[in-house]
Amino acid sequence: MEYLLSSQAANGFEYVEKTGSTNKDLLDRASSHPEFFVLVTDFQTAGRGRLDRSWEAAPGSSVMASILLRPVFADPTGVGWLSLMAALAINQAVSTLGVESAVKWPNDVLIQGKKVSGVLAEASSDLSTVVLGFGINVHQSQLELPVATSTSLSIATGSRVDRDQLLANVIKNIKALYARLSAAAGDAEKSGIRKELLKVSATVGVQVSVEFPDGTKAIGLATGIDPAGRLVLKTLSETLKISAGDVRHLRNG
Repeated sequence: MEYLLSSQAANGFEYVEKTGSTNKDLLDRASSHPEFFVLVTDFQTAGRGRLDRSWEAAPGSSVMASILLRPVFADPTGVGWLSLMAALAINQAVSTLGVESAVKWPNDVLIQGKKVSGVLAEASSDLSTVVLGFGINVHQSQLELPVATSTSLSIATGSRVDRDQLLANVIKNIKALYARLSAAAGDAEKSGIRKELLKVSATVGVQVSVEFPDGTKAIGLATGIDPAGRLVLKTLSETLKISAGDVRHLRNG
């Protein structure tokens, strides 16, 4: 597939028909590419989501891409906002299709409570390079989706979506949001990104269950996202600020 619009929006662009993981490929070759270089594929054999979950879709059914960033933020919390920033960029691109979506903390985009997109940010050991990988379900029917809790843009819009235009819009949105975050030295509050994210949050105001990386769990009301990008969870006994965890929405508070 040709990505004429996307290649124009990027600062360097490569399309491969098939690969293991666009994130891994781009991280491995980061030193030879400029910021905002984009790698896109029609099929990943080793695509991953958060917590090392597999991410696989039929060839040509999705947008699967990674974008290279080299953040230099005076405020180190800015790096922690990059996944949320990418999810917000995808949310904005989906809205141009006339579809309302929301961002589930920390990195998913939902349509009517069902996942349409996920983001995975991976960084070099010194945090000088960050690759934002994302997948967007585009052409799948409900039967072609891996789980009942996911959806696609074709299902949501009732029509066929141009993957090149969609990806170009996401790239432009990421560049614009990233420029604002950089101008604010990585401060999501000063950049206005935190405020915008809260407006489209699917998680804030909802009762959630959070499973932490060590296997422990907490249940409570998600009351906000703090300036560092952490989820604020009010349980029966305490208020937690969560930087990493698997969130499951339970019911509205």
